[in-house]
Amino acid sequence: MAGDFSVIIKNISKDKYHATIIKRSTKSVQEAIIKGLTKTVNVLKSTLQWHVISETELAESESAEGDLVSQGTTEWTINRRSIPAGIYQVKFNASFTIGDPAFPQTLTAFDFGFIEVIAAPVRAIIDGGSSVRWGSVDIVTVNGSLSYDGDIGPGNHSGLNFAWSCLLSEDNASLSNDCFGAFVGHVNTLTVISINPGRLEVGKPYVLRLTVSKGDRSSTTEMSFEIAEGEVPQVTLR
Repeated sequence: MAGDFSVIIKNISKDKYHATIIKRSTKSVQEAIIKGLTKTVNVLKSTLQWHVISETELAESESAEGDLVSQGTTEWTINRRSIPAGIYQVKFNASFTIGDPAFPQTLTAFDFGFIEVIAAPVRAIIDGGSSVRWGSVDIVTVNGSLSYDGDIGPGNHSGLNFAWSCLLSEDNASLSNDCFGAFVGHVNTLTVISINPGRLEVGKPYVLRLTVSKGDRSSTTEMSFEIAEGEVPQVTLR
């Protein structure tokens, strides 16, 4: 026969305000342990189910069932990017029908905990190093296409917003969204932009700033640059 039948979800917080952290960009596994069911017990039928209930659903009803995300196993594999960022209650339900088929006994138990799914950061990257020197003659191309959403990975810019600006070195008050008239065309939303250095002052220290955002996540990177008179071979200082 079975002893004190119970189930326990391993390594998961019971406190909603200190929920177990799950990285959305990484595959992970939640595991439950079944106790009080010996190997000699005759199992006629078993039901194992994992449910996930969002914070919004819990706020609306404490008895919300949520979504069935896995069944038939004591493990739930959370695939990458399969759950939106947020706080969730995870519930594992187990039911076993045991004993003589003529006089069956049903054992049920559940356990729950809370996870917080965390979105990976957005990365803003300007290709070419942190400091450059451009001549005043030729149009310059700057590439920000290496920027990416950590949840998706490099090469996919879906949902990313690009915002370019310039400022005089160490003077945030001088921030200019058109780079003091040097941007060629409307550069916002573009991953690769063009700058006309002839519209900037020779010898002044400038900073090119790129902010990449998606929802409430954002990342900013900067490249220092200076304009020299005439043509200058493109050399990147790393």
